[in-house]
Amino acid sequence: MTGPQQPSPSDRSDADGVERHTCPKCDAQPGSPCRSRGGAVASAYHTRRFTKVPRLAKLLRVPTPADRGPGRPWRPGTPPPAPIGPDLPSADIRIGYARCSTLGQELDSQLDALSKHGIPRDRTTARSPGATSGCSRTPKTAPST
Repeated sequence: MTGPQQPSPSDRSDADGVERHTCPKCDAQPGSPCRSRGGAVASAYHTRRFTKVPRLAKLLRVPTPADRGPGRPWRPGTPPPAPIGPDLPSADIRIGYARCSTLGQELDSQLDALSKHGIPRDRTTARSPGATSGCSRTPKTAPST
């Protein structure tokens, strides 16, 4: 006797990609598998739903993974998290560090390079180890440590 077959990682990623969309046929909301007419979890996603995922659009059938419970009574799933707005803080926190330790290095050029990569000067720490280092200038906007 064998146990239930575990879905492969690609099956899971396909299912996650499909379940990001509402199903136009059965009205299953994002985060839920498709529903059959009998009220159970469908054995495969409906064509109009999985064709919304570009990499699956040309397939004829996308089966529902075993961990979604095909054939069992259908229940709404957990919707995917809403995207974070650009004005809200997110997990992508960027800080910069500029250091000047030789005569040939300029703090301004390093700070400019960091700002070109989207790191503002108020999120940049600059370090100039001492007067003997030969650093061309210490920035006024960045704290020295």
